[in-house]
Amino acid sequence: MKKFGLVLLVALLMGGVMSVSAQQRDHHGISVHVGGILPVQEFNNTPAYFVPGRNDRAFNGKGAAMFGASLGLKYNYVFDFGLGVFASADLMWNSLNKNVRQVYTQASCTKPMYVNVPIIVGANYITDFSDIVDVWGEAGIGCDLFLKTTEGWSGNTVKYNMNAAFAAEVGAGVTFIDLISVGVHYYWLGRQNVKVDGVTYDETYIIPSKLRIGQVAFKVGFHF
Repeated sequence: MKKFGLVLLVALLMGGVMSVSAQQRDHHGISVHVGGILPVQEFNNTPAYFVPGRNDRAFNGKGAAMFGASLGLKYNYVFDFGLGVFASADLMWNSLNKNVRQVYTQASCTKPMYVNVPIIVGANYITDFSDIVDVWGEAGIGCDLFLKTTEGWSGNTVKYNMNAAFAAEVGAGVTFIDLISVGVHYYWLGRQNVKVDGVTYDETYIIPSKLRIGQVAFKVGFHF
C-alpha cells in the first residue's frame, strides 16, 4: 500500500511538472534582463584631444565610452507557429575610458557618464530546439533617449539636454526551460545631439555636436 501511494505521488508530481512545462511552451510573458554592453563606432573612440568642461574641445563626435551595464524589461507574445512580437525598454549606462577619466581627475572635474534608454518594438521567431532549449532571433525599431550627465566644477557645471533619436536592434540567443535566456544584441542608437542645457549656441563658445552611438549587449533574461 505504501509503495502504491509512493508511485501515485511520483506520478502526480510528474504530471504537475509536465503540465507547467506545457503551459510555459507558449512563450508569452514578461522578462527582466541584465547584462553588459560594449560601445562601438564613434561612441567607443577616443578623440585626439579634449578639455574637461568644454564641449567644443571635448569629444568632437567621439564618445570615449567604456564597457557598461544594462537593465531591461520586455514583454513577449508568440503565436502558435513560432512568430511573435515584443516590446522592450532598457536602461544602459557607460562611463568614460581610463585615459579620459585620468584627465578629468587631474583637472579635479566631475566626470560625465552616458545614459541610453532604447525603447524597441519588433518581431521575433522562436523554435523549440529540444524539450528544454529554445532558439530565438529578433529585430525591432524604436527610439533611444540619450543623456550625457553633468560635468564641471562646483559652481561651474555643464549640464546637457536629453535627446531622442531613431533606434534599431537585432538579437539572437537561447532560452532554457522557458525560464532563463542568454542572448547577444546589437543596438543602433542613432546620431545623437549632445546639447548643453540652456545654451542657444549663437552666443557662446560651446557648440552642439553629433555622436553616433552603437552598443553590443550581452544579456541574461529571467522569464515569468
